[in-house]
Amino acid sequence: MSHASSHAASAATATAGSGASPAVPAALLLPLVLLGTRFVQGFIFWGGASRRLFYDFQETAGVDLAVKLDFDAPGFVAAKLVHALPGALIQGPVEWTLAHPALIDISVWLWTFAELAVGLGLIFGLFTRLAALGSLAINVVLMAVFGWMGSTCLDEWTMAVSGVAMSSAVFIAGGGGWSLDALAGRTAVFARNPWTRWIFSGPLSAGSIRALGLLFAAVAVVFTVGSYQMLFGAVISPLHSRVNFHHHAIALSDVAVAPDGAVRFSAYVDAGPDTGAAYVVAARLVDASGTPVASWDGAALKQAAIENAWPYAWASKFKAETIGFSGATGARATIDLPAAEGAQVPAGTALTLVLEAIDGSTWEQAAKHE
Repeated sequence: MSHASSHAASAATATAGSGASPAVPAALLLPLVLLGTRFVQGFIFWGGASRRLFYDFQETAGVDLAVKLDFDAPGFVAAKLVHALPGALIQGPVEWTLAHPALIDISVWLWTFAELAVGLGLIFGLFTRLAALGSLAINVVLMAVFGWMGSTCLDEWTMAVSGVAMSSAVFIAGGGGWSLDALAGRTAVFARNPWTRWIFSGPLSAGSIRALGLLFAAVAVVFTVGSYQMLFGAVISPLHSRVNFHHHAIALSDVAVAPDGAVRFSAYVDAGPDTGAAYVVAARLVDASGTPVASWDGAALKQAAIENAWPYAWASKFKAETIGFSGATGARATIDLPAAEGAQVPAGTALTLVLEAIDGSTWEQAAKHE
């Protein structure tokens, strides 16, 4: 016997003699290792759904209404979609949804029940693998809509990529012994139908675990690195934000100047944190040399006629303030400025509309004569 073989045999004998427990099969060990991960991911979704369904009520006309699920309440949860629209990776579908009130309402309820089902499924280990796939899908959608948001530590991006990784691991592991799936697995239905393990739980072969592990690892890497590059850069390009979440910006378009000097334009708050607003306190029309030909102070801007694009009580809006007007993130409106007192607007002159914010920021757009 060689020295190496003798050493291995001695080690095996020592292990057996010491009474050490035999190695636990990976199929049984994985669910136990990920038990906490499964619970945490499930509780995140349970928390989101339960806050809307059970814990956020207020009395209206003698009736308790779920504020976040009341379409006519300012706190309706779909307000988050308007806030997220400027930086969403799927702007088209989000904007189309926001244009159809019935679809908004249906989407919010479906999303809420999906979170509830996935959350409870993961917490209790019922339909564990199906719930894990649902969790993965929800996190992908969250990234596509809200991934750009987060003023301190890339909050939404971090949540989404972590959720994808956690859901992938739970799918591979299944619920294990600490799950309701374990009780269902003792029935004859499971014994007769091997496919049930892909919906509920159950041990997978070593080959399946290896293949799924590599597949989900590749998905997690591509999802994490790809979304980071798309939203923030710093992978194959300098660090930059696709849409700035720290400072508000107003995109101006369709600026038209009437013969009497009145101005009509479209405005869209296409950047900035959803917890604040862009405050406009001055406006002016300037010629090609930058010389003002008309101007409006905060008192005049307060009188501007504002027609918001989103008619809902909960949607971001432009609105008059004590001085000037403001627009929350995602707000869109057509705004009419009255003819400025004493303004002289020569016909045919190249003009630019400039809006000035309370912090000194300015936004401008070339104007056309009507």
